[in-house]
Amino acid sequence: MRTATIGGTAPRFPPPGGCYDPAGTPMLETFRSFFDPPITADPEQSTAKLAWVVRLRWVAIAAQVIVIAPAFEFQMLERDMLPLYLSVVATLSVLNLGTWIGLRRGTRGSPGHLMIQLGADILGLSALLILTGGAWNPFVPILLVHSVLGALLLEGRLGFVFFGLLLASIALIQWNSHIPPGLEDALVPANILFPAQITVALVFWIMTAWLSSTLDNLKVWFAEAQERKTRIDRLRAVGALAAGLSHEFATPLNTAQLRLARVGRTHDLADDDDLRTAIEELERCGDILRHMAGSQLQPDRLSLEVVDLDRLVRQVVESVGRVHEEATIRFLGDGRGAKRVLLPPVAFSQALINLVDNSIESGGASSEVEIVLSRDGARAELKVQDRGSGWPEVVRRHLGEPFVTTKPEGVGLGLYYVHSLAQAIGAELTLDDREFGGAVAKISFPLVPTKQSTDPAEASDAPPAPATVPAPDWRPQNG
Repeated sequence: MRTATIGGTAPRFPPPGGCYDPAGTPMLETFRSFFDPPITADPEQSTAKLAWVVRLRWVAIAAQVIVIAPAFEFQMLERDMLPLYLSVVATLSVLNLGTWIGLRRGTRGSPGHLMIQLGADILGLSALLILTGGAWNPFVPILLVHSVLGALLLEGRLGFVFFGLLLASIALIQWNSHIPPGLEDALVPANILFPAQITVALVFWIMTAWLSSTLDNLKVWFAEAQERKTRIDRLRAVGALAAGLSHEFATPLNTAQLRLARVGRTHDLADDDDLRTAIEELERCGDILRHMAGSQLQPDRLSLEVVDLDRLVRQVVESVGRVHEEATIRFLGDGRGAKRVLLPPVAFSQALINLVDNSIESGGASSEVEIVLSRDGARAELKVQDRGSGWPEVVRRHLGEPFVTTKPEGVGLGLYYVHSLAQAIGAELTLDDREFGGAVAKISFPLVPTKQSTDPAEASDAPPAPATVPAPDWRPQNG
């Protein structure tokens, strides 16, 4: 007989005795999972929250049925009130059964659904309390627990609306309650009991809303950190692959180049177009492999220094301007003093050269490129902007991935290098369109706090920077 499996795991069944075997799911774990809070990867989580409410309501309905006998014993529920009590419990049961069936059939929850369900719980519980002593019933704190559920499961306006409904329910059970014989001699004065209950409900709601908001922020932060880690792991894997390919292909490429050059000399083929094209293509392959090997960044191997970003960028601009003499490259600062950042100077210089090269390739050899450095709060923003053709959509969509390019001669490693560096040092690279045409590449760096000192020499915002920026031996072409 075949056994169906789901996800590659065969289903486990309890032994004849009825208990799970040690290798199966323990009964205690199953019971605990029944009350697990709705924490999922779904940003809204409405469906998971609705399922949790259904589970809790089944427990509440069972408890309401169980306490009927003790309520009779202690004169908390009178027999002529029993039909009304049971009708409220039956209504909640029908609502819960319908919601459960809808979830089983794939109905997706929404914040509005949650609001309706929790509102029905408040009204039903208020009706039961009115029949059994109202605000003087010892179980009235269960109603106050709904302030916790509302703050936990509802957000924004719905949360405030729900809390208003809760306060109205508290007022209702205080002013319209049937006092059974069992509570007639134990009534707390209304001017003490009512404010205390409202205060407790308010404190519960405020604390739970704050904790729920904190938990949501932590989940968002954790998801972003997980995504960054996944991206870095993927980049490292690509880097290892690129380094291996570069190493394996370097020797046969060099050998082919030497042999072709020897053939040209031996047979006097220096002017042969085919031979010259073959040598040029081999050289291009070698350049690509060197770029692949050089564009890999390992965050734990970067030599970080606190540098004056203003001074370093000026040096790079001067260096690039001597190479691209036909282009107009301008540096624009905000004049707000030194901007101290933690970065690897040589790797950053190469990244900035990549961005400038990309702008010049987009706008032509005689294009104008502006490099703007400014301060925005506790961050420094560096923009490289041009009047070229702008960023292609494919480049925007695959930012941070290698070998993405729209240029026939590009290899798609320039932006990959810049993005990898930004990820490694905690900066952020974004691509934008420039107003009235062109492209903008912006890198946002966290500033290093300046030391407070009475010594003018120590209080200087301009830390020592390299006198000259070493010129890299290779230039990855952007894409």
